Amino acid sequence: MKTRHIFGSLAAAILTFVGVSACSDNYDAGLMPTKNQLELKVDGHASAFSVDYGAAPDNNIKVEVESNSLWKVSIECEGGWCTADKMTGRGNETITLSILENINKERSARVMVYIVDAEGEAVTNEGTTSIEMTLKQAVSDVSLSPSSLEPFEAQNPRSQEFTIVSNVNWTLDVTYEGENPTEFVSITPISGMTPEFNGTFSGSAGATFRMTLQDNRTAADRKAFLNLVSEVSRYTIEVTQTKSSYTFDVTPSENQNVGPEGGEIPFGVLSPNSGWDAVCSASWVTLSVPSVAEGSLSRVETVAQIAPSDGQYRSTQILFKPRDDRYPQQTVTIVQTGVEVYFAAGRIDNVGVVMETGEYIRVEVDSRFNWTASAPSWINLYRTSGNGSGTFDAYVYANYSDENRNGFITITPEITYTQEGIELNPTAFGLVPVSIGVTQFGGREAAISVPWLVDNYAQTSATVEFNFYSPFYNVVEAGLEWSREDGSGADYMIISPSDRKDCTVSFNLIDLDPATRYIARGFVIDELGNVKYGDWSYPFTTGGRYPNSGDNPTPSN
Repeated sequence: MKTRHIFGSLAAAILTFVGVSACSDNYDAGLMPTKNQLELKVDGHASAFSVDYGAAPDNNIKVEVESNSLWKVSIECEGGWCTADKMTGRGNETITLSILENINKERSARVMVYIVDAEGEAVTNEGTTSIEMTLKQAVSDVSLSPSSLEPFEAQNPRSQEFTIVSNVNWTLDVTYEGENPTEFVSITPISGMTPEFNGTFSGSAGATFRMTLQDNRTAADRKAFLNLVSEVSRYTIEVTQTKSSYTFDVTPSENQNVGPEGGEIPFGVLSPNSGWDAVCSASWVTLSVPSVAEGSLSRVETVAQIAPSDGQYRSTQILFKPRDDRYPQQTVTIVQTGVEVYFAAGRIDNVGVVMETGEYIRVEVDSRFNWTASAPSWINLYRTSGNGSGTFDAYVYANYSDENRNGFITITPEITYTQEGIELNPTAFGLVPVSIGVTQFGGREAAISVPWLVDNYAQTSATVEFNFYSPFYNVVEAGLEWSREDGSGADYMIISPSDRKDCTVSFNLIDLDPATRYIARGFVIDELGNVKYGDWSYPFTTGGRYPNSGDNPTPSN
């Protein structure tokens, strides 16, 4: 009765095992021996036995079945970590078991091989008709020894050998403390490990390796970390190397900022038993280096004299070089800040076409520079120069001719001096005059203003607008034509205006080249199909693209 109870449980387990096919039970009854002739062995065992396996995965565990009959296999394991390539067989055959890596706790599986009749039912008989194999799997284990280290000396450090004990896959790498650290640890494999990329090593079992340190010639302790990592654990060993007994020190060692007016920066240099030199390639930095006696230990002062700038940002480095190569060189960056510059101008009302009668226009200037203004004779400027930001009025005289006329109010930035006496040259900052187009209606054709650049411009995009006025014919479409100043890259855009008589139209230009001069001209198409171009083109320059974001010149007219 006990044997029947076991087979009943196994039959239930078999029904739940994925991969068992019903057609595999269609045995040939004529091949079945009599019950007293049944034979069964599993891996040479005629009774229950147990096998131990490590934690690593294995897809090739061979189990030999010896029998003179039909047989089946059932497997009981929590979570399905043990599987077989076949669940039925006849006579002598090999079963291949596969197990997954064990990363949690020790576990076991029951693999039962039992004789069945022609209908696939378990056979009970006096003698051996079933054999149970218990498969035990150990849990993963990873360790690194020695697990801790005493600090290493700065010069001529000893090598250290390590042992890895593991039954799973692992990787080993070295990391360092601090930003931009010196990589002073090297790993030499002895056995059981394979070099990978970026200084990483790997293995799946035990291994040994040797760690070697470079001399520490710096004035500070430094640290590295050996990291042994597997799926179940992480071991980290801290490696400390003491600072050098030699010292070469520069104070201050951090970056130094100087205003555009220039000035002096003193540095204290401590150099035992070694002379040293200070070098800077920038023409605007002058170094005063005192004479230093060889073999003396003293902190001496050297001075960096920074010349006034033209208001633009600039930077350089001073290299302090000890003459004894046991000491590391030290570099200090000098940053001379720039003056904030800006220059822009435009019409406050943004209307591009005026009627034939006289009309006032108000102009706004936003400038760090002094500036001058000019215009054609039919436009009277109430202000022709200024210092900084402000507004001024212009009067457009009445147009008594039948012809439209076009002109520019041009605002030009001039050389300006700061309170500290720094000369700001607009040309050095890539700034050019701003021209504000004015179109005055005088005839019967549609009047088209000179386009103007609105605020949302950038390095590779710009928004350009112009105004038209058509007293006789409706305007069906309005367009903008533009190209580079040399005539290349011509393109155009057409839109439908919201008002067919008097309207300001806007065009968003993209994919422009940075720091490039463009020419734009407006045109309209009336209801009769006539194309009317504006009499004046508008030049504008996109913003630059430079290594430092603060160096980008302002896009301009």
